[in-house]
Amino acid sequence: MTWSFDTGCKYHTQDTGYYCGAAAAMMVLAEIGLPHASMNQDDLYTSNHSHNVKAGWATDPYGLRFTLVDRKPAAFTNTFVVYKPETEAEGTRKIVYTLWHYQVSPIVLVYHCMHWIVVRGVQTDVEPTPGAAYTVTGLWVNNPVFRDNDPHTATDVCGTGGVNGVQAQWVSYADWQATYFTGCNYDSATGASQFISVCDPDEPRIELPRRRNEDHPLDGREIASRDVAVELVHAGIERNDLRKAELLGPVRDARFDTPVLVKRLDRPDSYYYLVHAMLEDGVIGFGQVDALLGDLQSVFVLDKPIKPYQLDRARMLRGLLRKPLELGEPEGRFRLRPDTFCVAPTLVWRPCRESFSPHLPFWQITAGSQTVYVRVDGAVFTTLTSVGAGV
Repeated sequence: MTWSFDTGCKYHTQDTGYYCGAAAAMMVLAEIGLPHASMNQDDLYTSNHSHNVKAGWATDPYGLRFTLVDRKPAAFTNTFVVYKPETEAEGTRKIVYTLWHYQVSPIVLVYHCMHWIVVRGVQTDVEPTPGAAYTVTGLWVNNPVFRDNDPHTATDVCGTGGVNGVQAQWVSYADWQATYFTGCNYDSATGASQFISVCDPDEPRIELPRRRNEDHPLDGREIASRDVAVELVHAGIERNDLRKAELLGPVRDARFDTPVLVKRLDRPDSYYYLVHAMLEDGVIGFGQVDALLGDLQSVFVLDKPIKPYQLDRARMLRGLLRKPLELGEPEGRFRLRPDTFCVAPTLVWRPCRESFSPHLPFWQITAGSQTVYVRVDGAVFTTLTSVGAGV
């Protein structure tokens, strides 16, 4: 038995590599009734950034709060606050309470406060009413990736897959804790990590979420085979009672196939499989499972089917060998030469400005002191940027 709630918040990409705060503000303002025609991300970003409290941030919590309060439609009579407790459990409780009580999506800092996302829904074992002992199963998020899709509308291409992002993403509570809601020191007098959201002004009147008992499907000694990875996605969907989730949509009836092994660059000995959810006319989503322990970490749902990722290594390399690669000013350019480089045996990913979402991993090619990253949609980078605040 599960309880769930979803605000229906429409997903949008961010129009530059540092406009996540503007994209998140657009999503929530549209959710509470502000017309898309009255918003653009350049204007929203300027509002956020010019009202920051801390230097060095693209969008800090107080700049984002200012924009939400300043731009909210007159019919929306409530307000928003910055909430920044020093434990993940308190931060997650506030998110759950905001969704249950306020029924408006909170905006949350993830990846050690590098990036803003919108939490549009939550799934718990029982309704999280005051006094109830509840466990969080997962959260539904809108995670903006970089793609300039201006002008944005209620029916734009955002959420249609690849660099246009995903319509909705379910994140297991375990992966929420380990990958996403990891905290940072924003202004703690003691230097403690803070778990920050912009959300409901009321103090939460519900209990802290209980710790979920995790019996992992696998023992973690070896990487699961690709066939087992497919089975694990199906088992994880059943185990987490996701078949009943409306947001799962057509992924519910999809055929899971073509598992792709991905290594986490930000963690030692950490791997996941990205498993395509296939319909007759293309890919409608992905399942993500821990390749060592077998837990379902995430499900990505697309707005419409897309072509499968280009996973042909030889074809990817032919494209790379045709032209010089930019190292960035003032380092110049260089070329990959046949028989002078190595391609990593798995795809790779880490939270970074070149890919804010694990559904967009990279090929990794090493040539001497140079490393090249080719994202699965074909974009090429010579570095992955894992620093930044509110980008």
